[in-house]
Amino acid sequence: MSRRQLTQKQHSFLEYLREHVDRHKVWPTYREIADHFEYRSPNSVTQNLQALSRKGFLERGRNGYALVETGPRDGSIHLRGALRGGRIEPSPSDRLSLTTLFPDLTGFHALEIGPDVARTSELGEARYVFVSEGDAPEGETVVVVDGGRLSLGRIGADGCVECDEPTTSPEVLGRYAGHAGPYGIVRAQVEAQA
Repeated sequence: MSRRQLTQKQHSFLEYLREHVDRHKVWPTYREIADHFEYRSPNSVTQNLQALSRKGFLERGRNGYALVETGPRDGSIHLRGALRGGRIEPSPSDRLSLTTLFPDLTGFHALEIGPDVARTSELGEARYVFVSEGDAPEGETVVVVDGGRLSLGRIGADGCVECDEPTTSPEVLGRYAGHAGPYGIVRAQVEAQA
């Protein structure tokens, strides 16, 4: 269903419905809507509901109208299913979020990378880098900034940072957890402990 543009009045009407449902957890009555917009007739409410339904912002069921969400407010996305044996099967979860990809978000943060920031090739077109706080053990990949350039490095046996490209005074921002850009999210490879 295509979503056509809303008029200013329709947009205000839709925002009122969303806010009312968020605040009260129930759909407003026709009287509440009419009073809010100072309509003289409940027919004006019906016309607005029908217009929003035609444009794909509301759906009508047996119990009346309901909001059609364009996307969840928690930043998650719909999970269509699980691909197993060449077939798509139902998934135990219907949403995918950062907590699905990174189960322990304690001490975890993202750093936005401006377009003017130099970066090494492994970060390519990344717009964000995910960093986990805490001490990094030997061999761990870390996020490093050196002279305004962002790169990845490894903690060496002596505890010093080793980078593929030369650095003069690298500052470790934390353990590397992944990065994201126009291509999607890249999660750090976690090597199995021996």
